[in-house]
Amino acid sequence: MLNFHLSVVQQISILVLQLGIIIFAARLCGNAAKKIKLPSVLGELLAGIIIGPCLLGGIGVPLHGLENGLFGIVESVQVAGETIKGTAVLENVTFQSYHSSLYAIATVGSILLLFVSGLETDLRMFIRYSIAGTLVGIGGVIFSFVFGAGISVFMLGYDFMHPCSLFLGILSTATSVGITARILSEQKKIDTPEGVTTLAAAVIDDVLGIICLAVVLGIATVAPGSSTNWGKIGILAAKCVGFWLIATAAGLLLAGRAAQMLKKFKSPVIYSTLAFGLALILAGFFEQQGLAMIIGAYVTGLSLSKTDVSFALQQALEPLYTFIVPIFFTVMGMLVDIRVFADMNVLKIGLIYSALAIAAKVLGCALPALFMNFTPLGALRIGTGMVPRGEVALIIAGIGMTTMYDGKPVLTNDLFGVAIIMTLITTVLAPPLLNWVLNMKGKSLRKEEQDFSVVHTPFSFSSRVLTRFTLDHLVANLNAEGYMLSSLDKESGVLQIRKNHLSFALTISGNELVFESNPDELPFIKALMCETIVNIHQELESLKELGNPEDFQKMQLTEQQESPVENSKAFRKTIAEALNKNAIICDLKARDKSEVIQELIQTLVDCGKVSDAAECFNHVMLRESAASTCLQNGIALPHCRTNTAKKLSLAIGINRMGYNFDALDGNPSKIFILCVSPEGDSGPHIECLAAIATLLSNPETVNKILDSSSAEEIYDIFKG
Repeated sequence: MLNFHLSVVQQISILVLQLGIIIFAARLCGNAAKKIKLPSVLGELLAGIIIGPCLLGGIGVPLHGLENGLFGIVESVQVAGETIKGTAVLENVTFQSYHSSLYAIATVGSILLLFVSGLETDLRMFIRYSIAGTLVGIGGVIFSFVFGAGISVFMLGYDFMHPCSLFLGILSTATSVGITARILSEQKKIDTPEGVTTLAAAVIDDVLGIICLAVVLGIATVAPGSSTNWGKIGILAAKCVGFWLIATAAGLLLAGRAAQMLKKFKSPVIYSTLAFGLALILAGFFEQQGLAMIIGAYVTGLSLSKTDVSFALQQALEPLYTFIVPIFFTVMGMLVDIRVFADMNVLKIGLIYSALAIAAKVLGCALPALFMNFTPLGALRIGTGMVPRGEVALIIAGIGMTTMYDGKPVLTNDLFGVAIIMTLITTVLAPPLLNWVLNMKGKSLRKEEQDFSVVHTPFSFSSRVLTRFTLDHLVANLNAEGYMLSSLDKESGVLQIRKNHLSFALTISGNELVFESNPDELPFIKALMCETIVNIHQELESLKELGNPEDFQKMQLTEQQESPVENSKAFRKTIAEALNKNAIICDLKARDKSEVIQELIQTLVDCGKVSDAAECFNHVMLRESAASTCLQNGIALPHCRTNTAKKLSLAIGINRMGYNFDALDGNPSKIFILCVSPEGDSGPHIECLAAIATLLSNPETVNKILDSSSAEEIYDIFKG
């Protein structure tokens, strides 16, 4: 039992302080990395280095127990009568420079990371490109392992079968599926042959890497100096592979029943929590069997990935993922002793290791692809896509630092620094390298292949508004049928849909909804769309019985006349932020309603608020055709949502003679306020219209505007 000099309460308070600092540091550095178009994992890793014991975390704090810094050296620990100074001890493993409880929390983060990675695996895609992906993945593993272990042999003097050599080899084999997928998605190449093959190979890569890791962990238990027993190693490898395959097969077979059991708890939050609990149980079981905990977590996620609850699990676990996974990466960064970077030998080995790691992936993955109908350019794209190491390498490096061989960690601080250098370089270089080769002109396949297993079924609509309207009803019907949907990605516009063993995708592209499915799912999709359209027509017919838009507008105007003029400071602020003095015209030159709207739109174009005057005009007139936007007392509020607007913006025009603007009271309109905002934006579009209508419901305010002689005076009236 551990006997710390600090009380339990003091230890917990320090842990709470550490977690709070880590959360803020990880989020700030992660967001900063995203802004410069780098993966957030790099920012989180850097955050750990900055607040770690070698930099800010080692600065003493005038609080009891923190004399050596918030993340400094842990105080003396007494284990079984033996005092070990300057270290923390957990399960007979010595960790330097941070608390064992913090590392335990980070370990839970790594389990969640691999569990979610398993959930995100697309089994159908993997099967479609299983042969090409398998050969590419195996090639990448072989080349990377040999190159990585060779560094240890030729530069460090270890035998090839030494655990240090094997760990450096495994580190080099890792591939970050998340980083690769993100780059391919941004380039719209994720559904291309090279994109799908790259992702399938990355999955194979990680699976083989996990199996190799289990074998190496078994080899590390062999006493140093003993002769290598190849028969025992073969049995160990067969045991690891067999155990992994049996566990995976059992998981896939029982996943459906497990999902049905989980769904009995109704709430996605509850059954997602239980699913993660299952991942923790299997992770612990795998560890007890001599395999790494992350293997059990990955197997659990992979097994549940083909069930209809996988999307719900990913969504429900996202808050926990956002909280705890960055803690893992930050703690990994704390493990970096930056003093090793001052050692030119470590820096030299790290750079050579990084260069070989890049070359191994490009060569090892590109060569098999050349024999699988890919052109040299297509093969180069695949090889480059396999370069980033990211979080997988960090997980393996962390295990290497906590795996003991001959009484010492397999990966020392120096070698961990080498691993960090390789991870940083491969992850930072991957995005620009992959973007470069993806933008090269040329074919990826020698012979074009048509995939008859997937059909694309498009449905077109007359506008984006109708497309989104139909999508909302479609989603409601799918939910009513018990289908599970992934969260809609606004950037890629892809919605994944699943129930039991049925799975298809829906892409929102402009005014089209495009289904991607197997041919046998096509009847359901057509019936679904037919029923959705019928439901929409029924609802529209019911809506007509409520009255026409003008009746509602008259009711709204009457209520506004009776409402207070000075509604709130928030309304004034909304108007002021949307209004620009240069978008105020004191004397409109237009001759009719159409020209008034065009003149106001052109003002916003000149101010850089609207990108396309013609398209914006069409959207405004479409709104006008539904119902007049005129208020009483000579006020008109033409408005629309349009993607040509960069943000919520207002333009004001005055004509004291007035125009016929189809006002409800029949009087000419003299004050025109155009309001535009981006389509799909969550900004206060309706709130802004309500604020303007409330402000102008006071006749004195209207008279002040008409009596104004400059844009500044009008601006001050609206700003208040």
